[in-house]
Amino acid sequence: MTKYLSRWLNIYKNEISLFLWTAALLFIIRTCGIYLNNFTETAFLKRYGIEYLPIVNMLNAVATFLIMGVITGFIGRFSGARLLNYLFLFCGASVAVIRVIIPLGYDLVYPLLFMLKSQYEVLLALLFWNLANDLFNTRQSKRLFPLISAGGISGQILGSFSTPFIVRAITIDNLLTVYLAITLLGALVVTLMRRRFPSLLFSTTARAKASPRNKNSMTGEIKKIIPLIKTSPLIILMILLTFIPNVVIPIMNYQFNFAINDQFATETKLIEFFGYFRGVLNTISLVILLFVGRIYGRWGLPVALMFHPLNYMFVFIAFFLRFDAFTAIYARMSSNIIRSTINIPTMAVLTGLFPETYRNIVRPFLRGTVVRIALFLGSGLILLSTGLFHPRYLSLIALPFVMVWVITPFILKKRYSRILLDLISQKTFDFKSFESKEIIQLFKDRVLRDHLKNVFASSHGEDCLWYARLMQSLGLPDLDALILEKLENEADLSTRIGLLDLLSTTADKKALDLFNRLSVSAPQELSTALVRTAGRLSRNDFLDFIQHQFETSPHPETRAYAVAELFDLHPEKYQETIHKWLESKDPAERKAGVVAAGRTRQDAYIAWLKEILSVEKDAAIIAELLIGLRRLKAPDLNRLVRPFLTHPDESVRLNAMDAFDINDDASLRRFVILLGDHSDLVVKKAKEKIINADYQNSQLLVKLLSTPKRRIREGLFSLIEKMEIKDIDTVQYANRQIEKCYTHLAESLAVSRFPASPIRDLLVQHLNEKKDLRINNILRILSIMDTSGRMKLIYRGIYSFDAHQKGNSVEALDNLLEKSLTRVFIPLLEDMSPGQQMSVGRKYFDLPVFPDQPEALAAHFSEKRDWLSLALIYYISNKLSSGNINRETRVSMIQPGEDSVSEKNAALNVIDSIIGEMKMNDMLTLPDKIFQLRKVEILKDLSVSELAAVAAIAEEQDFSKGDIVIREGEMSQVLYLVIEGETSVIKNLGTDQEIELARIHSNDYFGEMALLEDGRSRSASIRAEKDSRFLTLHKQELLDIIDEYPKIALNFCRVLARRLRILDEKTSKLEYGPITEKK
Repeated sequence: MTKYLSRWLNIYKNEISLFLWTAALLFIIRTCGIYLNNFTETAFLKRYGIEYLPIVNMLNAVATFLIMGVITGFIGRFSGARLLNYLFLFCGASVAVIRVIIPLGYDLVYPLLFMLKSQYEVLLALLFWNLANDLFNTRQSKRLFPLISAGGISGQILGSFSTPFIVRAITIDNLLTVYLAITLLGALVVTLMRRRFPSLLFSTTARAKASPRNKNSMTGEIKKIIPLIKTSPLIILMILLTFIPNVVIPIMNYQFNFAINDQFATETKLIEFFGYFRGVLNTISLVILLFVGRIYGRWGLPVALMFHPLNYMFVFIAFFLRFDAFTAIYARMSSNIIRSTINIPTMAVLTGLFPETYRNIVRPFLRGTVVRIALFLGSGLILLSTGLFHPRYLSLIALPFVMVWVITPFILKKRYSRILLDLISQKTFDFKSFESKEIIQLFKDRVLRDHLKNVFASSHGEDCLWYARLMQSLGLPDLDALILEKLENEADLSTRIGLLDLLSTTADKKALDLFNRLSVSAPQELSTALVRTAGRLSRNDFLDFIQHQFETSPHPETRAYAVAELFDLHPEKYQETIHKWLESKDPAERKAGVVAAGRTRQDAYIAWLKEILSVEKDAAIIAELLIGLRRLKAPDLNRLVRPFLTHPDESVRLNAMDAFDINDDASLRRFVILLGDHSDLVVKKAKEKIINADYQNSQLLVKLLSTPKRRIREGLFSLIEKMEIKDIDTVQYANRQIEKCYTHLAESLAVSRFPASPIRDLLVQHLNEKKDLRINNILRILSIMDTSGRMKLIYRGIYSFDAHQKGNSVEALDNLLEKSLTRVFIPLLEDMSPGQQMSVGRKYFDLPVFPDQPEALAAHFSEKRDWLSLALIYYISNKLSSGNINRETRVSMIQPGEDSVSEKNAALNVIDSIIGEMKMNDMLTLPDKIFQLRKVEILKDLSVSELAAVAAIAEEQDFSKGDIVIREGEMSQVLYLVIEGETSVIKNLGTDQEIELARIHSNDYFGEMALLEDGRSRSASIRAEKDSRFLTLHKQELLDIIDEYPKIALNFCRVLARRLRILDEKTSKLEYGPITEKK
């Protein structure tokens, strides 16, 4: 059931739990709000008096102004969840106190409660949406917030329709008791959510200290907005469109309450009306939210903004002519529906026209200062009218404001084209922030569209394509004619091809004439694009052109596209051509066959293309095969193209990525691996696919930061910044990584209890390095999540060589993070003994306890699939048992658990390879290689695991004294790392001009120059002066290592500079004396 529900609602599996909890929380907020609203309005009107409503509204406006300022301060000091929890408890407790006071006869509780209900409703909603923004990123909010809002409206519907029944059952006053119970339930839900979904990473105190500038006063907002008003007339119009509605809304609400109060004489009848009326109103709102969507686009933005003021004008005229309940019901219902379906979304689009820097200033000013002043003015006008005339005459006061409101959209319509043109010319218009329907709505103005045509005609290159795509999205009827005219005069090949792709299927005969002219002596790319476009536009109208290209084009690929377009007309004829091409030995013809077959839409070719794919070696043909299978929608395409995601050819990998669909965790993992690809294009496409995929799992992306591959980690960090991953995922990741840090610490302490040996120390170092890497990842992700920038300074300070600076940075981190995180993280950063750190870890985590036998650790490392640690612990175990561990014992060291047979065999293979090394006494073991490699200067900065990776691919070679290792002039692509012995670098070996340039001793290397330059031969000979042993790396292996560990390249440069300096000194002394040996 959950599976089908999530699919219908477009909710991902990993989001369901959080979504349901959040929707339930809003459901509770809206339900209790309706109960309180129905009670307070009824009780105030019937027990206190409608005549006092104006002054209460005035006081309420002042209270809103003051309370919002106070709550802003609290938001800066407490987490959103904690503050919402406190507010639930406060709301429930205060209403409970009022419920106790009511029987005592203190009538002032009714205006007090009337004011409180307005504040509680606003504050609970504000804190809820702040919390929701902490829990969901932007992509999630676009999908889930409407559904969460639907949950809230469902609560309002339930609360509304149930109110009359509850009143009949337990009396009207006990609605407050129901409110108390629901607020306590809300506090409980928030508490449970805080435990299940920790949403805060940084302490709010630290946030408040880090961003004091965010606390803007009304005066500060006005000072910021004045310069923008001078430069943008749109801001003035936005102020009017925000100010006037908030002046007249209190007036209309007052008239509504007055008319309804007169209509219903008793409390019971009045509260029943409020219940049923709000139930119907909220039901209509829910239907509109879920099924109608935005209905404002058909009229254009300025026209859409006219509906709301015109309706208000009608409402106030109606109130003036007929002041009764019918008019009141129409007024409230129509204004709410038009505001939610037309005005609010249209205003959101209008605000989106501003550049991002403007929006950050304009939105707070409009929603804060402008709304407050307007509400205060509207309430003041009502108060001034009290006792002077009947509320129906307030319509005459409101109508002048509404008239200005009506005129404002007309002014906007008149200046609209000029405003948009200025934004476009300044290239500050952000099209990505709008949906296609919104863009069409924005550009309905004819003058604006004419200007776009003129700009397009005079543009070139990418600008030309940009304007063409914009006009295409707007659906301009004469766009084809404009493109054809532009094609005639455009010289740039890529621009021509891009414009061809934008032609619509309604292009007329002018396109055929132009195609015939362009195809004369056209390059292969253009002729292929012409045929492809001709088939897309109208195969019948362009049939002769396509046939002519098939018969005369010298380009096989162009002919292939022609065959694909002609295939449906004469399948037997062109099927023979395709078959001939597919069976051809000529790669160009075979590729043409693949291109044509993939575009025939014939499923019969799927099996043939799959068969070719299984044996084809030509990268260009493989790329086309992947395209063809994707176009033919071959079944199980992911499995088919998966092997080609790692193909050596870049174009093959790119086309495999296009065909591969990210639809689950496994496919997402495969694209994360591609972030470590050597090609920047592949990495870029991998990021784009992950960001734009329908399937999203931000928790998995954060979890994969623990990968040992540096390039993948860097790619993930970049993705996390772009994808706005929220604190909740980061907190969970940080807690998991901290626990693993303590696990590595426990492993390290267990290993350190074994007898001292170099291998034991190596394994201890390896485990500590794994712990340090996880700490580094945590600090980096914290730096990304902290928008104040303080974490970046702390991160640099923690890795400073200055102990004082490091201590200050740890202290700053302690103040910045939430205490739940610092209490377990800070001990890992402080200068505590490992034993003291473990005491902290065992207090908060269930960490493993290891006995003093290597077998227990081996089983643990096997379960964790940590093969390097497993190998090293086996060396230790083998040494402790004098090398007599049999296979049965080795099998017992492998943790069975739920591991597959292949996993268990992998562990056994590691140990079997170690035994093979040990039986060959003259062969370097894995630890031996690591010990030797870490002495080589270019590798000295690598960790143990990184050195092990190098050791795994390094080949061992031995040379006797006098052997020639390298000859000058020969071609070779091998780097030699000197493990033992000594070699000489000789120029002109075996001739009268033989010169010894240098001596290379152990822990050094040679042969790098031929690797760094393609096609370069050896510049000197290398001779073994003693029996020598080397570890060798081939060119591609070395390049892969350098790509993964860039610090090796820096070490190369350092060593090369030193060698050049020594060589320069020696050559300068050649005429004066013998050459000294290399030091």
